[in-house]
Amino acid sequence: MWGLALRQIPKAKIVASLVRPIMVKTSAAHYRPLSMLAKQDSLPPLPVPSLQQTMDKYLLAIKPLVDEEDYEYTKDLVKDFLKPNGDGEVLHNKLLQRAKTEKNWLAAWWDNAAYFDSRSPVVITTSPGLAFPKFPVTDKTGHLKYAARVISSVLKFKDLLDTEAIPVDMMGKSPLCMVQYLKLLCSCRIPQPVRDEVVVAPKGTVKHVLVAHNNEFYVLNVFDGSQLLSEGELVAQMEKILNNSESLEEAVGVLTSADRTIWAKQRKRLLKDNQNKANLDAIENAIFVLCLDKPPPPSTQAPSVMEMPSSSITARQCLHGDGTSCNSANRWFDKITQICVSEDGHAGMCYEHSAAEGPPVAALCNYIIENLDGHQEIEPAQANHLKPPSKLRWNLTNKVKEEIQQSAADLDSMVSDIDLRCFVYDGYGKDFVKKQKMSPDAWIQMAFQLTFYRLHNHNPPTYETGSTRKFVLGRTDTIRSASIASSEFVKAMVSPNKTASNAEKLDLMRKAIEAHTNYTKETVNGQAIDRHLLGMKLAAIESGMKLHELFIDSSYQYALHYKLSTSQVPSNHELFLSFGPAVPDGYGVCYNPQKGKIIFGVSSVNSNPETNPGHFAAYLQRSLDEMQLLVTTARL
Repeated sequence: MWGLALRQIPKAKIVASLVRPIMVKTSAAHYRPLSMLAKQDSLPPLPVPSLQQTMDKYLLAIKPLVDEEDYEYTKDLVKDFLKPNGDGEVLHNKLLQRAKTEKNWLAAWWDNAAYFDSRSPVVITTSPGLAFPKFPVTDKTGHLKYAARVISSVLKFKDLLDTEAIPVDMMGKSPLCMVQYLKLLCSCRIPQPVRDEVVVAPKGTVKHVLVAHNNEFYVLNVFDGSQLLSEGELVAQMEKILNNSESLEEAVGVLTSADRTIWAKQRKRLLKDNQNKANLDAIENAIFVLCLDKPPPPSTQAPSVMEMPSSSITARQCLHGDGTSCNSANRWFDKITQICVSEDGHAGMCYEHSAAEGPPVAALCNYIIENLDGHQEIEPAQANHLKPPSKLRWNLTNKVKEEIQQSAADLDSMVSDIDLRCFVYDGYGKDFVKKQKMSPDAWIQMAFQLTFYRLHNHNPPTYETGSTRKFVLGRTDTIRSASIASSEFVKAMVSPNKTASNAEKLDLMRKAIEAHTNYTKETVNGQAIDRHLLGMKLAAIESGMKLHELFIDSSYQYALHYKLSTSQVPSNHELFLSFGPAVPDGYGVCYNPQKGKIIFGVSSVNSNPETNPGHFAAYLQRSLDEMQLLVTTARL
């Protein structure tokens, strides 16, 4: 969220961005031919909201976040922005003109602003992790059998993509844009000196998976001629990798965790050597990266309330690899899809966010998990006729080696500053909330607001991702969970004077949930404020206009300082999605509401003593319990 959520992880001096998904139904089954892009041409363009509407909503969003003096000053700026023939009218008209010539007036701007122009590392700050349920390892090749099933499942999913056999994602009765699926596989982010890009290999041209082991990379051809390797043959080929793997070379993959300009410079150095160039081609065009990891270290922390310690370990492996002494160097963070499988059963995905939001990624994860049954029965097959996977060997200059060492130190600093844990609240789930005729998402968001206020005694600028995929090339806009209604609710709940009765608190809670539900509907219909404001700001910059003071105002900057950066990624499986906090005094919170429980991943930075995932979870449990008590005992 360039300019929208500045991600500042202090020890590593990171400033970057993250955008995430919400409430989109995806399916991993019931595929039919030629359906994936069937609705693409009929999708409407992203609308440009009314200027007056956006500014009215902006003032409503600012009011619970700032004091009265700052609010009055911002009101004056809005009034000046809206004056006839003023900056607001000029910039809004520029967007209307742009919307006439672009399929989506925001899409290219957003890709660059949110991702490609950022010079910050992608690890932690941009690339989320998805932790799968831990699997039992019963023999020494158990993790290779699991990995073989992962490979075969991804290849089947790729075939569904190539034949457009994946059904169109739906939001209610509305079809959604499906182009993000086309970038999941055979794709890679490429560092450039000023602006990165994503490359996708042409359909049918790639026949290999990249396997990372012991911080080195191997090209595993998954075809024998035109025939896919069997799962048994895949196990046998990966055994060759394990038997051949000696970590003798520099951990080149660490460079992908560096500042983007630094990494672009080192990549340019690597490309001067033909062997290195061939290596980079093999990596960047690979179908995906399979990371065969060593066992991660056990947690040294006592579990917090509701914590799932094993899932917390898996989540850290998927987000960053737990440092270069563990598995962080066994990664190529530029690849859109990396799937991590450890020797002792931790597994999941790390994905580079610029190509897609969470739902397409979750669809791939669901497909893998739903095809795991029976992987323990895979028997290694004789594969003597197959060439062993080829190790990528590098010709490195001293300068590149120095940068690898520095990047490793910086990565370890980033990793050490992140506290990430996974929790399960089992008091109730989305079914209970639906019986109260309320939105589970809005309910959980109000629980976050109450939790934060109890911990920190103020309303947090809050980002929740709302999908705009109902529109062609749509991605996201911000659902602003902190509202006037949420502020009134949480203040009534925490008031030491107990001035509000339970019935009054319940009434305020219902109003807060209704307000959030309405804003969510407006967001997914292209009527939120944040992308409109960003578009006008970018239009000013692109046309050389002086930025209006509205965009420099401390209230605007604070509204984008997301102390709660949140996202719902629903799945019927016990998937924990995780990402770093957007700001050093905030939390990153992802949640997966299920029928009878709610799954959470919560992160903060260790260098800020005021934030702690365990404390957040404990207060969140209290918030969820109290909200349930209100609806079951209070009477209006």
